[in-house]
Amino acid sequence: MKNIKRIIIPVDNSEVSKEVVEEGVYLAKVLGVNAKIITVNDTHQFISSVVLEDKLKKKTDAFLNDFKKIAEKFGVMIETQLITGKPADEIIKFVREDDLIIMAHHNRTKGLSGSIEKSVSREVVQRAPCSVLVLKSKT
Repeated sequence: MKNIKRIIIPVDNSEVSKEVVEEGVYLAKVLGVNAKIITVNDTHQFISSVVLEDKLKKKTDAFLNDFKKIAEKFGVMIETQLITGKPADEIIKFVREDDLIIMAHHNRTKGLSGSIEKSVSREVVQRAPCSVLVLKSKT
């Protein structure tokens, strides 16, 4: 962990993401490194409505702002960023070798969303050029 320069925390609008932010920000404070919260919007390819896209952006900005407030409670200044694209690909493009990714594992076992979430964390672990810490939900 001595070579880590930045912690990247990929999130979505879920309760487990809130837990990951708390853990990631705490670790950033302990290690004395910068942290950045990112979220990937992969709906652009499916939504052709400007109104729906604006509504989604406002919702995303709101939960990113909530996560930023969690970091401030720990005394950590944190940046947030919204990225558009395929989640695993964009996370991997975003990180550097001296980063640490802290991300959630969703305990979804049925349906399409479960297989998508599992593939994102698995793909990031397999392809990222840096270490990845995957946290399971406490709930």
